[in-house]
This record gives sequence, C-alpha cells and structure tokens, in this order.
Amino acid sequence: MRTLAALERETLVQLPSITTLSPGTPPASSRAALLATLRAERAELLRLQRRTDSTLLVLGDILPAAPLLAIRPDTAARPPEIDPEKPAARKWSLLLTATPEQNTLTLQGPEGDSLTALRRNHETGRAGLNAALLAEYQLTPRLSVGGGVGYNTYGADLRLTTKNTEVRVRYDSTTTRTTSFYTSTNRTYSIRIVQMPQLSPVFNPSGQVIRYDTVYVPRQDTVFTTTVQRDSIHAITRTVTPLISKYETITSKLLQPNYRFFTVPVLLRYRLTMGSGRWWADVAAGAQLQFFLGGTQVVTEDGENFRTETIRAGAGPFRALNVALSGSLALNYALTNRLTVSVAPSMRWQALSIYKPETGLRQQPTATGLQLGIRFKL
Repeated sequence: MRTLAALERETLVQLPSITTLSPGTPPASSRAALLATLRAERAELLRLQRRTDSTLLVLGDILPAAPLLAIRPDTAARPPEIDPEKPAARKWSLLLTATPEQNTLTLQGPEGDSLTALRRNHETGRAGLNAALLAEYQLTPRLSVGGGVGYNTYGADLRLTTKNTEVRVRYDSTTTRTTSFYTSTNRTYSIRIVQMPQLSPVFNPSGQVIRYDTVYVPRQDTVFTTTVQRDSIHAITRTVTPLISKYETITSKLLQPNYRFFTVPVLLRYRLTMGSGRWWADVAAGAQLQFFLGGTQVVTEDGENFRTETIRAGAGPFRALNVALSGSLALNYALTNRLTVSVAPSMRWQALSIYKPETGLRQQPTATGLQLGIRFKL
C-alpha cells in the first residue's frame, strides 16, 4: 500500500495544473506525455491489484464482488497475456485424456505348473489404451485435485513354438547279376566182343599149306566214352538298404489374451512453473480404481494344445476390483483462455495382482505411455 500511495503522489506531481487544463486542445507533445504517464500508472495499478488478489486467495479471503479498478485495459496498446498469478475466476475444468501404453508383464506362479512356466518364458506385454474424463478443481494457483471415469485395456502376446520331428525310412535296393560257368567231364567205358577176321592156313596131309581160310576170332574190345558238360549259372543278388532321414518342422502360434477395465481415476496435480507465458509444466500423481469387465485368457487341457477362451466379469480367476497407481509429467499449452492441450509421459503400476489370491498366480503389469490431453475451463 505504501508503494501505491507513493505512486499516487508521483502522479499528482506529474499531472498538469488546473490552469493548464483550460478549454481547448492541449499541445501534441503535452498530450502524448500525459497519455504515456497514465498508461504507465494504469499498468502498475493492475499489477498491484493482481498481486493483492493473489495474496488474498492464498490467505483464504474472498474477493469482493466488484473490481477495485474499473479501468478497461487497452487491448490495442498491449497484447493479451496469460498470467498464472492472476486469480482464477474459473476453478473447475474438464480434462479428456487418451494414453497409448506399452505393458510389461511379470508372472509368478506355483512351481511345476507347465502353463505358468510357459507363460513366464514366452509371454510379453502388448500395447494398450488408457482413456479418462476427469473434472478438476483448483485449490490454489499451483494445486488442484480431480476425479472422473475412464476405460483401460491391455493385453499380452504368447507365442508358442512347437517342434515336430518326423522320421522317414526309405529303402534303397541294389541288384547284382553274376554268371558262373562250370565244365564237367565224365569218362565211361564198355567191353564188347568183336569178331576179328583172321587167316587160318589149311594144310594138306603132307603138311603143306594149300590155302588160307578166313576165320573170325572173337576178341574183347574196350570202348572209352568221354562226356564233356559245359553249364552256366546266372545268379541275381538284391540288396535292400534302409535309409533313415529326420525332418524337423517348427510351427508357431500366437495367442493374444486381453483384459478390459472400467476405471475411476483420482489425482493430485501440482503446477511447477508460474509465469505469464502460454507454456507451463505440472506433475500429477494419483490412483485408479479398476473394475474388471472381462476379456480372454489362455487355457489348456493336456499341456500341449493351448487356446484362448472368453471370460466375463466375476466368472474368471481375475479380481473384480483392483487398484493401480499412476504418475505423469505434463507440458501444457494454452490455445485460448479456456482451452488447453497437453502432452505427458506417464507411468501406471498395478498395486495388486490382477489374479485372485486363491489361484496362486501373481501378475502386476507396469505400463508406460504418452498421455495426450485437452482441457476446457468451465
């Protein structure tokens, strides 16, 4: 107030006297100087008013219904500015956010369960979406609280790889043809009586040969017979050789279980930067009540064949009500006095396992994303 009183005294000194305000148009130089002085005084008074009102708000006082200064700002002389220290006439605002997220899954389950071991080694998080509509109330120029409703979905990729080994037997036959030649000799003999002609002399009484008569004398004759046999043997040999070959076939199957939640988020927001510009930053932390709406899950009957089945709210192994903690660091830009857009890296952590305790499974996903928002002041 001392500063304001000093400014008033300085202005009274600089104002022209009553004699100079005689009827007529003042000189151009005096008029320009007077306007410049009045504009400077008005700007200082507006700054002091904003500072005083901001201090009264912090102290919990209620602003008067009528403004202290009824001076219309000269919009032609100065461009409009968004001053965060100015008392917020609109404390309520609506915020619509949409956050594409990437989930990270960690599954813990009983030892010896083949499905749990398979999911722990092959299940990875899949992209999801977190959308919300919140109503925020500004407690102070820096601090605000909010709550609303939303929808959250996320899922997983479970890629199953099966290796099938097939043994094939092919028989290779080899035919060998051989020819063997044999020669056998068989010698036989036979004895027969042969009448051999022989001249026999005929003597007269005086012992003289008077003639010769032919006499057939029997004699044994041996006949030898040699039989030579030539023979050939044709042999066909067929050899069958089994050829064993092994083929490995790898088949891949992708299962995509998903989960859907109706959410009730609440948050506390703190403004980090205060200034007259259109850009500012804030940090928010809160919690999210999650009501399970249903989805799909992986099931198997024999431990070898897997499939997904649809589950409804309350019928599956999932908690009907869950809690998640969230945080974000936002960068905001004011398009107009009432409309603002923002972008914020965010993180959400599941405080409780999505499975019921009696299942023996524990999974608390962590989601990171980029939150896109638009705010409208009421």
